[in-house]
Amino acid sequence: MKIGYARVSGEGQNLAQQIAELENAGCERVFSEVIASNRVVCPALEEALALAGPEDSIVVWRLDRLGRRTAELIEFIQTLEAKKVNFQSLNEGINTATPLGKMVYTFIAALADNERDLVIERTLKGMEAVKERNIKGGKAAGRPRTLKREEVEAAMALLSTPDQKGEVPSLGTVAQALNTSKATLSRRLKEIAHEGKP
Repeated sequence: MKIGYARVSGEGQNLAQQIAELENAGCERVFSEVIASNRVVCPALEEALALAGPEDSIVVWRLDRLGRRTAELIEFIQTLEAKKVNFQSLNEGINTATPLGKMVYTFIAALADNERDLVIERTLKGMEAVKERNIKGGKAAGRPRTLKREEVEAAMALLSTPDQKGEVPSLGTVAQALNTSKATLSRRLKEIAHEGKP
């Protein structure tokens, strides 16, 4: 079964066009909602995911209906793969039920992994700078800043992966390397962990 998902971020946008495109593509059910693009919880999308079973397909009109960041899209598709649910985006011509679609997905996933690795590398360099600053008795200047998603994911990877000595960095060290506070990093880690819960 094909299950469509349509979303707009404002009342003035054309939700009907997306729904029509999804129905023309063979979607038997279409879930839709008007919701801000920065919202974490999307009730209609959750309903679509709950309905989808193995060999079903979640279909969207365009990739940005699911999120603005590559990492978010990859995470979503990985969630579907774990449930053996296919994914299709009409505008981009992506369909993970086909060999070509799987190849495109693999390429996008590789780009996302590369982006995360670069952030981890920068964070590790930042941690070295923190150690050097602490030795000299200096302090980071400025107010704590908001963290990007890839920075939080890099922090998650660093906090869960022991180094060569079998140790993991402290939350405070990682926060300093990212030029933010422990409280901000802790809050963002909880937010992203909550996103992964059904």
